Amino acid sequence: MISGVVIFSLSFLLTTSREINYIRYIAKQVKQIANQSLGTTLEVRGNDELAELCSNINFMSKELKNKFEHEREVENTKTELITNVSHDLRTPLTAIIGYLDILRSGRFNDREEEKDYLNSTYSLSIKLKTLIDELFEYTKLSGREVKLELVEVDICSILHQIVGEYTPVFESKGLKVTSYIPDKEVLVEIDIEKIVRVFDNILSNAEKYSSKPSEIIINLENSNDNVIISFSNEGENISKDKLSKIFERFYRIDMSRSSNIEGSGLGLAISKRIIELHGGEIWVESVGKIITFKIKIHI
Repeated sequence: MISGVVIFSLSFLLTTSREINYIRYIAKQVKQIANQSLGTTLEVRGNDELAELCSNINFMSKELKNKFEHEREVENTKTELITNVSHDLRTPLTAIIGYLDILRSGRFNDREEEKDYLNSTYSLSIKLKTLIDELFEYTKLSGREVKLELVEVDICSILHQIVGEYTPVFESKGLKVTSYIPDKEVLVEIDIEKIVRVFDNILSNAEKYSSKPSEIIINLENSNDNVIISFSNEGENISKDKLSKIFERFYRIDMSRSSNIEGSGLGLAISKRIIELHGGEIWVESVGKIITFKIKIHI
């Protein structure tokens, strides 16, 4: 009888001691997490209430770390955007102020020269507006709470329509358009406005950077549970280093021509973000002088 009581007491004390030590361990780890050691995880022992508590703390620690890292990334992005934008805004704005000063003071020789200054001021103002609009769009898409207006549509029909709209523009600039888009329906669930924005960005780039005359090829094919859309055009040879940066904010392949080419340098970064929000992929390939943008969307 006595031996039984002793054994029970020892077992109770041992169990209690283990739980007390475990509680002390939990308290120490929680204190570490509270001191900004986010992501720290606790050892889960057994399957009782304390083990469940540790699992919940681990989940909380990882979530807090992810949130903190996202906020830090957003802050770094804002700083980088401000730095880049201040430069990109200053260039056209300085020119606009210069032209307006000439016009205001009447320092031009004749009506024709005055008209040239007005046209230049207007063109630079449009460039400035485009940059600001795309900056707002990129910033909005970079948020965590972006909502897509998803609807099921025939992607082939959308592509046929866009290609039809661009073809006259391309042909007027010596660019032949060849498309391999099926006539049958290929249904995908997308935010139509945003995906059309992606296609516009890529086709606009093709028009700006293509050798003239040359050919632009658009292709759509099904691959397993995905649809792959490709846009190919002929331009200059592009190194692997430049290709790897092509979706970066404000990056242009030919920096020497960037001031003469309309656009903000944000178009492809916006396109990448839109495709990622759809759970898809976008990438670029280059073979010789042929550059191909490929988009994969889940069917």
